[in-house]
Amino acid sequence: MERLDRVDRPWQPWQLEFTIGEVERSGDLVAELASAVVTQGDFVLGPVSIEVLSGQRILLEGANGAGKSTLLRALIGKAPLAAGTQRLGRSVVLGELDQGRERLETSGKLLDRFIEDTGLDLGPARSILAKFGLGTEHVSRPSSALSPGEQTRAVLAAFQASGVNTVILDEPTNHLDLEAIEQLEAALSKFAGTLIVVSHDRAFVDSLALTHRFFVADGTLG
Repeated sequence: MERLDRVDRPWQPWQLEFTIGEVERSGDLVAELASAVVTQGDFVLGPVSIEVLSGQRILLEGANGAGKSTLLRALIGKAPLAAGTQRLGRSVVLGELDQGRERLETSGKLLDRFIEDTGLDLGPARSILAKFGLGTEHVSRPSSALSPGEQTRAVLAAFQASGVNTVILDEPTNHLDLEAIEQLEAALSKFAGTLIVVSHDRAFVDSLALTHRFFVADGTLG
C-alpha cells in the first residue's frame, strides 16, 4: 500500500439541489386588496380588488410598466396605499423574491446576512449556500459585489433554509442559467402552498400548473 500512488479525489462541480422549505398551511385567505390605490409619481395603480386563497397558483401578466410589481408589493403590504385596504390572512408565512433581490442585501458579508435571515448555524448555512454555487469567495463579500444571478441564487437558498407557505416570485428566471431554472421549476411543482408569480418567461410559466391568470394594464387589473 505504501508503494501505491496517491490518487487525487476527482473534482466535483457544485450541483444545485433546490427545494422549498414548507410550514403548516395558512388559513383560507392568504392576501386581499379591497379598492386599493397606490400612487408612485405620475403612475396610479387601481382601484384594485383581488383575493388570494390558499393553494392558488397565480400569474400576474402584462407589459413592462403596467404595474405588476407594484400590485405584488401592495398585496403583501410593502407598498403604501393611498386608498382602500390590504390584509394578510392568518398564519401566512411569505417567501419573496423581488426584482431587486433585496432580501439579503447587506454591506457586510453575505454569509452573516444569510445566517441572520435564516437563523441557521454557520455550518448548515455554508452548506446550503454551497449547493447553490456560492462558495467562500462569494459568501465573504457583500451582496452588491455579487452578480445578479448569484444574488438570485442566494435568495433561493434562503427559501430552502426557511419554511414558507406562500411564495412570491417577481421575474424569478432573470439571470438564472438553464440548470437553475429547471431546478426551480421542479421545486415549484412539488410546492403545496400558494404561489404568485410575475414572469415573461413563457416556458417557465407553462411549467407552473397555474390556477388563475390576471392581466395588468395601465394600473388596472383584468
